[in-house]
Parts: sequence; structure tokens; C-alpha cells
Amino acid sequence: MMLRRDGARSALRPLRLLTGVLAAITALVTLSGCSLLGDRSDASGPTRNGLEKSRVVVGVLPVIDLAPLHLAKKEGYFDAEGLDVELQVTPSGPEALNKMIGGDLDIAFSSYPAFIAAQAKKVAEVRIVAESYAAKENTMMLMAGRDSPIHNPREVSGRRVAVTSTGSISDLSVKSAVKTLGGKPETIQFVPMAFPQMEAALDRGDVDAALLVEPFITKASKNIGARPVLDAASGPTAELPLAGYGATAEFVAKNPKTVAAFQRALLRAQREAEQDRTKVEALLPEYAGIDKETASLLKLGSFPSSLEPTRLQRVPDLLNAFGVIDQRINVKDMIVPLPH
Repeated sequence: MMLRRDGARSALRPLRLLTGVLAAITALVTLSGCSLLGDRSDASGPTRNGLEKSRVVVGVLPVIDLAPLHLAKKEGYFDAEGLDVELQVTPSGPEALNKMIGGDLDIAFSSYPAFIAAQAKKVAEVRIVAESYAAKENTMMLMAGRDSPIHNPREVSGRRVAVTSTGSISDLSVKSAVKTLGGKPETIQFVPMAFPQMEAALDRGDVDAALLVEPFITKASKNIGARPVLDAASGPTAELPLAGYGATAEFVAKNPKTVAAFQRALLRAQREAEQDRTKVEALLPEYAGIDKETASLLKLGSFPSSLEPTRLQRVPDLLNAFGVIDQRINVKDMIVPLPH
């Protein structure tokens, strides 16, 4: 998404805490002596292949979305471009954004709302350098517990629904789908919690439903008999772009050849992951802690290999429509064109 997974240390899907990013950004701004758009002080000089930098530090999470990144590193695609890509695990997408703005990361992985919020709040000039993950049918599911009173989407109105955060793709996707189906999204009682906590909350009846992503959809179905109520990636949110890679405008301007090399290597892996899910399944136990059986059963979203403005524009428009940001952001201005 990006739709986050905030605070989860195991494999999670692409939803992120928009409120968390705003808090993190606010804290960052108040730190004296911190350059909001500063490049890393240890930037290397010109390198082989004519790159401005050979070493690039990328903030990551142990989530399904990042399978192509790990594939590119494992198969030597970054090496072939003259890049030494260091992966630095961060607690969340917003925290990765925070570190990127502060100069501790060159590139950050996050759900798109975090990038768009930073841009809308004028905290930083953020650029999207590559896509990571997009929703597919049944990859963002509103699940009900075995004894939940919810049996269809209209019955979600007025109920308690677990989401990773409010003001993010997590709750906005539910609101959008419920509204489209004739429900009353404004009456839903959203209960923020981390994905790993949702299965137990459903089983105890603490919430009536939960917005889950993989591998938690598969696990909840298998462990407690959770049942689907609503595909949150349907209707207006079908195939919604969820997460990608961002950098500051200053980093992109100073390192155009380095960014292009990163894009080329990653796009090669994105295409392979999209065409052959066995490559994704093989990597998930290694970096995401998902067992082989679950990896073979879970539903995968898509791994886009383009940066198409019209499609990505759906994310800021959704945030604007539900009042998360108070202005229309033109995502085209944030996109770094892909190399030919």
C-alpha cells in the first residue's frame, strides 16, 4: 500500500501510518541544526559507469512489497549498474521517510500517503523514483471473525473495524468501498492496531472486522476461520497503487545517473517478480519471515514496472477526497521519469 503494517516486524503489506508520518515529520522539523533536504555527508565521488555515487542506502521493511528489491540485490542487478545498495531496516515507512529527509537514507520505501503528506505539508520536496506494489483482487480484505455480526458490506456501518491507522489507505480504502456499496462510512468506528494483533482481536470479538493484507489474510483464514466481507481493493480502489520508493528532490538533482541506475536494476527485477511468482515465494522466507507453505498460498498484488501519472494520481485524489490533505497534489510533479 503502505496502508502500512506500522510497528510490525514480520512480513506485512503496503499500508502505512499517515498520522505517524505527520508526527515524525513535525518532530524532525523542530530539531535544531537538521537539514531537511540535506544529502548524505559520506557521498562518494564519481564512480565506474559515470555514477555520481556508488553506494546507495535504502530504507526497507520486511514486507512482501520489497521482493523485487531483494531479487535485484541477490541476482546482482545493482552490481551490474555499478551500485552498492545497502538495505537498512526501519520500523515503518514514515520513519524511513523521516530518515530520508534528515539525510540518513538516500532512498526510502513507504506507502504513497507518507510521501504525498510530506509534499502537501511542504515539509520536503519528495520525488517518486520507482513503484513497488499495487493492489490486486483479494489482496486487501475486510475480514470478519467467526461470530461477527457483519455478513455483508452494508453491515459494516456503525461497527468496530481494526485498521493500522486512520487517515491512511487502510481506513480510506474501507470508507471508499463501503460508500460505493451504499453504506455509511462516516459511522464506522475505526480501531488502530498493528496487523499481528488483528487476528486475536477478531477471535476475541474486540472488533467486528479488520482490514487485513497478506500474509495475514491467509493466516487468519487458516487459524481462526476468519471470513471475507469486502474486497477493499475493488470499485474506486481496484488496482490502487500502494507503495513505492522516494528520494528528496535535492538527492535526485545531484545524482541523476545514480537514480537512473537504481531504476534500471529495480525495474528489471519488478518485471521478473510480476511474471514469475515462484521467484517471490523463494525470497519471502529469507527476508520476510513467511514460511514456505504460507508463501505458496498467499495472494500477491502486482509489482508495477512503470510510473504512470494518471494511475498514481488516484492516491492523492483519494486523500484529498476524504480530507486527509487539504489540497490537490499533482503527482506528475513528483515523478522521476524512468530511463529509456
